[in-house]
Amino acid sequence: MTFHCPECGSERVHQSRVRPGERTAANLFQIPFRCRDCKTRFWGRNTGAYIVTLAGGGFTLFIGWIIWFALLHDEPGSIKLLSDSQPAAMSEAPASNPLLSSAIARGEEIDIKTLNDEETSIPDANNPRYYTTSLFLDKAIKGSADAQYQLGLLYLAGRGTLQDFSEAAEWLTLAAEQNHSLAQYELGLLYQIGQGVELDMEKSYIWFNIAAAAGVEQAILARDKAMRALSAAQLKAAQKEARDWLDNKLKFKQKTNQR
Repeated sequence: MTFHCPECGSERVHQSRVRPGERTAANLFQIPFRCRDCKTRFWGRNTGAYIVTLAGGGFTLFIGWIIWFALLHDEPGSIKLLSDSQPAAMSEAPASNPLLSSAIARGEEIDIKTLNDEETSIPDANNPRYYTTSLFLDKAIKGSADAQYQLGLLYLAGRGTLQDFSEAAEWLTLAAEQNHSLAQYELGLLYQIGQGVELDMEKSYIWFNIAAAAGVEQAILARDKAMRALSAAQLKAAQKEARDWLDNKLKFKQKTNQR
């Protein structure tokens, strides 16, 4: 598949490496590229990731069918989930949070390290889809920006819970207001496409601009793209609002440090 540079249109592009902190739910099936002519860095579709995902899904369905077939017949030598000698308690919820953590460790955006300093309750064994969100919910409610960001991504992708864009936007907004740069970038994306929030290119530009100022590289290209959709007056107002937001955060931080 041939990629063209979105800035100069050149086909002389090559794959770039994914930098720490860049991989998010929004670009899960994309890879970065860089133009050899104008040096622009942009993201494009990762066809290989789609193929691997489809292949993995087909394999999982095949294994599930084999297990179902064996249990249905229930003949000697068939696969059984629980032997007669095992106590009924063995089929209940995992006994410790590390088991829950290992069960969801495949999620790239889930940072289990944020949970190391605090115990969380084990959710109902009959609702395994809530395992993941329960690990972050307590800390998110208590004001942890990183937990709010992680929870927003889970709702955004529908991983470990039902997909809910409005819920995702609420948690990402809480994290963004606490100056979490990656949450600011994700929130900018939501406003750009009107997912979970009303489509608003001015707010999209504001959050991209704030995230870019914090060093989120992918927010720079996203900000410049959003800028093209604004009039001169809208752009001036959005830049002022972003500047005022940063100034207020800086003043609040200074007051906090003086106490």
